[in-house]
Amino acid sequence: MTAGPGRATSVEPQPVPGAAPRAVPASSAQERVWFADRMAPDASAYRIVDELVVHAEVTEADLRGAFALLVRRHEALRTALRIVDGRLTQYVLPRIDPELRHTDLTGADDARQADVRRSRRAELVRLPFDLERAPLWRAELLALGETQWAVVFAAHHVVYDAASRFNLHVELTEICAAVEQGREPKLPELPLSYTGYAQRERDRLSPPRRAELAAYWRTRLAGLPPVHRLPLDRPRPAARTFEGAEVRACLPPEVTASLPGSARRLGTEPVMLCLAAYVALLHRHSGQEDIVVGLPVTGRRQADLLPMIGTFVNMLVVRVDVSGTPAFAELVGRVRAAAHVEERYDIPFQTLVELLPVPRLPGVPPLYQLAFNHVPAGGGPGAAPSGSGGCEDDLLLEVTADTVRIEYNAALVEKSTADTLLADYLALLVAGLSDADMPLPSLPVAPRTGDTRAPRPARTATGGEPRTATAKLVADAWRAVLGTAVTDVHDDFFHLGGHSVQALRMLSRLAADHDAELSIRRFFADPTVAGLATELERKRPRRTTWR
Repeated sequence: MTAGPGRATSVEPQPVPGAAPRAVPASSAQERVWFADRMAPDASAYRIVDELVVHAEVTEADLRGAFALLVRRHEALRTALRIVDGRLTQYVLPRIDPELRHTDLTGADDARQADVRRSRRAELVRLPFDLERAPLWRAELLALGETQWAVVFAAHHVVYDAASRFNLHVELTEICAAVEQGREPKLPELPLSYTGYAQRERDRLSPPRRAELAAYWRTRLAGLPPVHRLPLDRPRPAARTFEGAEVRACLPPEVTASLPGSARRLGTEPVMLCLAAYVALLHRHSGQEDIVVGLPVTGRRQADLLPMIGTFVNMLVVRVDVSGTPAFAELVGRVRAAAHVEERYDIPFQTLVELLPVPRLPGVPPLYQLAFNHVPAGGGPGAAPSGSGGCEDDLLLEVTADTVRIEYNAALVEKSTADTLLADYLALLVAGLSDADMPLPSLPVAPRTGDTRAPRPARTATGGEPRTATAKLVADAWRAVLGTAVTDVHDDFFHLGGHSVQALRMLSRLAADHDAELSIRRFFADPTVAGLATELERKRPRRTTWR
């Protein structure tokens, strides 16, 4: 960093030994986000935007030096992802020189500064990342005054999660404070690198452990509904969309005041009451007694992972039985039992998708489509990053210390419906907290009227064995991956036991052999030999029959 009067210069980034990048297997969290991004490369759902205001007597050069130090400390900030020998691999550069745009707003009034900051956040999250090129983040330094800066930061979820946001804020603030005070920055030790974590994770998921987890989850999720029955305002398209919107409201004062005491009386945590109210809402609006919700878990149980920047989040599938008209207190107990699965949620979500024989429906996310998130008071390590305008789920309900918001897929749900759901959730939560012994049907939430639209069924038409040359080529790759011959070109890849990783391998093989870029998203919309052959014909150059 640039040294001024009384400034420390010890945080100047030092050369990193080793000139060649390192290639190591990706973590399971990186695999999950990478694959989801490949499904919708233009969606912003996997890009995170954030802003940090720095109050310190630092210069532009100081801030650039601070980011250089952060990059040197955290591998994820200099990592790209590539397919190497058919396997997703972290490509970690020994060092990078990040490009940080600088804008001087010191002479602008507050309204102008706010407008520029808002537009920069929108711009940074809108720009896509090439996951094969590091860094997978970008930042801009906005000078607001002599001792005030706004740092707008955007990153891809394959290298950055909610707890990373907290860690970035802490370290950047400490580095700037150290520069201002002329001392060494007091940064946490990093006993483990991110690549070391990825290797430890794979070692832990040994074949015996994998078999144990597979048996547990097959039993727990047997007969899982392939899709929820919450009424949608529009038919579900064949391919997933990620167009997100949100509605939000403040938590009523009586809720924030009574949550801790109610949780203690019921022997649980406040978040379980919030989740139980969400389950009750979904039950009342869908009539479904088998409620399935996706719940993010931070994946940072070990102390050596807490200070790291990287992505660790896994998705837990929470399945709650709402049959028998339970009272709200009983529902809280059922929710807690479903969410507390001890040490068994360390199975990667994508592995769970592979293990469970759940039918794959066009345009339907696997295992769950409704999600819940809780942001702890103070925005600690479990806090969610700023929104990106994308939506990975049909519906996400998120509760903070004083706010509740619903993020919804705008291709499926109208704003008026989201407003109704939000109002009903708040009314139901207030009622459940005021009288936990009240049965669910008596809670004051009116069911929504309207017909429930069922998802489009999987293709059932028969077409016989592959006849065209292209269909036969696809069938050969299909057989090599699945180990079964193709008897019907309209058979569904996933109904026959295929999973997402096998699909990726098959598409990579066909793309390499036939010089054609094949879209995972299009394959999921029509996961058949016939559909893939049509796409391959469309993509590759025309050839004569004899060739």
